[in-house]
Amino acid sequence: MPDPTTAHDGAPRTYTDADYEPWLEVDSGVMDRIARILTVWWWKLGYQLKAFGLDNLPATGAYVLVPNHSSWADPFLHASPQKRHLRFMAKDTLMKNPVMGFIVRNGGGFPVRRGKGDQFAMELARRLLRAGHPVVVYPEGTRFRASAELGPAKRGFARLALEVGVPIVPCATWGVKERHIYGRPRWRRPRATTVYGEPISFDGLEPTPENVDHVRDVVWQRVHELYDDARRLDFER
Repeated sequence: MPDPTTAHDGAPRTYTDADYEPWLEVDSGVMDRIARILTVWWWKLGYQLKAFGLDNLPATGAYVLVPNHSSWADPFLHASPQKRHLRFMAKDTLMKNPVMGFIVRNGGGFPVRRGKGDQFAMELARRLLRAGHPVVVYPEGTRFRASAELGPAKRGFARLALEVGVPIVPCATWGVKERHIYGRPRWRRPRATTVYGEPISFDGLEPTPENVDHVRDVVWQRVHELYDDARRLDFER
């Protein structure tokens, strides 16, 4: 599959439909579907997963899933309990590794240059949402490892949802990073608990800077609450 990030080194370029098309239907081929099934089941076998609030996930239509980001395994942990094919942004360097690139692409990932306002990734996300696909955006932008607390949220997911007019589903996972921080035994099969919140709609709200900030703050506050719920539910397991 063509890698649009390889063309980012020079002056800004104009993208065409041909640049986006290969990324819109990643699971259209038989081999892609087999690879995705194997990837999801690998994560199910590798982790003790428990998900709450799955009924909150829309069965049809597009939405933006907004979780915390504590582990490189997060996209697969969030995809494993679901029946729908989630699409998510992944740093472009992963795509350049033959093994990880294959896993990430067939797991639903598409490349983004973090911290550089990547116009390709944002436009592809818009197209995926308009085509009815759920898209995952990690507002922290990177794995926040310093502590078990959440990092600050960036604004991209809020602008994306307002521009396309789709709901946002807040989500939080506890257990992958936190278990190491609190000294849980590393020789055990990792355990993770995820809580999905109810969709939040902002119908009719224009994507002005003020509204984008408002949506970010409302959703990220809800993610904080779900994170506390996930922590409590994990310790009750």
